[in-house]
Amino acid sequence: MKLEAGKKNVKKASKMPNPIEQLKCLPAKIETRDGEPLSLEFYWATHLNDAQHLWIFELFCQNMKEMYTRSNWGFEENSKKHELQATTARYIIVKNSKKKHIGYTHYRFDMDNDVPVVYCYELQVDKSYQNKGIGSLLLQILENLAKNSGMEKVMATVFAFNAPSLGFFHRNGFSTDLTCPDPEDDCDYLILSKPVTK
Repeated sequence: MKLEAGKKNVKKASKMPNPIEQLKCLPAKIETRDGEPLSLEFYWATHLNDAQHLWIFELFCQNMKEMYTRSNWGFEENSKKHELQATTARYIIVKNSKKKHIGYTHYRFDMDNDVPVVYCYELQVDKSYQNKGIGSLLLQILENLAKNSGMEKVMATVFAFNAPSLGFFHRNGFSTDLTCPDPEDDCDYLILSKPVTK
């Protein structure tokens, strides 16, 4: 019964044109830690234009290409583009006070090991705007979204050698998920999660 209810919630949330605004998931203040006002835009991947897709991929490459190249997964450009443009992919895009794109999160509603979740596939912020609270703001919105849409937790996959990212997620209340591979499995990534309080 619980499994069916979870699947139903995922299906319902995935069909919403703009679940973040529809479910009132935005915090009162949308600004950097030093007070610069930010604006947010919400998209399905299928509604992004070519320029937006290009910016999303380029920012990903700036921040992550070197790490993917080091990883067991390797860097496969076409595979990554396909993932970023999937029909189930949803985006929050962040713009600064001058309306310049400075960051995004790619998330999806999904069933993970029979549990309904908001899965954070990517959280990328331009280097000039890192450590200003933008990533934490996006995670807060995803947590609100999970809670208000009937999901049980927010999840993310992080490279085990990406110390800054691991520290960021831990500071935001994430811990190792039950589904995380065992250290002896020779995996170079960790699966993290944060349960939402209803």
